[in-house]
Amino acid sequence: MATATTSAVREVPTDRERWLGGYAVLAATVAVVVAPLLGLAWFATEDGSEALGTASVAWWADPGRDALEPLLTWAGPDRVYATYVQLVALLWPAVLGSAWHAFRRRPGRTRTERASWRVLLAGCLLLQAGLTWISVYLVAGNPNGSAIDLPFFALMIPGTLLSTGGSTALGISLLRGGWEPRAAAWLLVAAFPFWFVVSIVLGHNGLGMLTMFLAWAVYGRRLRAGYGETATPMVSAARNRGAFGS
Repeated sequence: MATATTSAVREVPTDRERWLGGYAVLAATVAVVVAPLLGLAWFATEDGSEALGTASVAWWADPGRDALEPLLTWAGPDRVYATYVQLVALLWPAVLGSAWHAFRRRPGRTRTERASWRVLLAGCLLLQAGLTWISVYLVAGNPNGSAIDLPFFALMIPGTLLSTGGSTALGISLLRGGWEPRAAAWLLVAAFPFWFVVSIVLGHNGLGMLTMFLAWAVYGRRLRAGYGETATPMVSAARNRGAFGS
């Protein structure tokens, strides 16, 4: 019986793939720095300051603000927070673009895997729409109050749940299917539990999205190196030896 498996092959990346891979790596690098700053900036706003009443949030936020004060006080709290939100909106397309590229190249997908890809991509699109909406509003608007409630509850929350939940389901399917790079698949598996725990314990959703940035940075680095996947036929051992091992 012939079945299909996947194997990594070395090929020359296109200029667009080199650019996408570099963008994914750069976005993850910047996100590792910006995500904590985004959380700390939120805690300095009128609405975000309430989170400091939680012990686990104050545990890291108080020393964090002292250590990173110049990066949090260069303007008023609302302007600082708005700027970091707008920066994340410029970084997120790296995740969306890399995921779409991998989806288009991935051969031999199961029904579960196809569904996971769709959930992940739908979540990423909703998140991008929400980030863009809020970023445009924050050019002159105030992050406190109800003006951003609609994009937050209609786009950001479902986008976060779908993208992280879809990532975890997809990562499991990719590991079972032997997808490369394995490190990216493991980071995707961790996406939902990491987001759930970190956002509650540390008090801000942005920190919980780091595994997704890192997962697609690993994929981007491999993409720049020219590695891709191809479907190759694999004849089962039973077929080779004969049904009874003769």
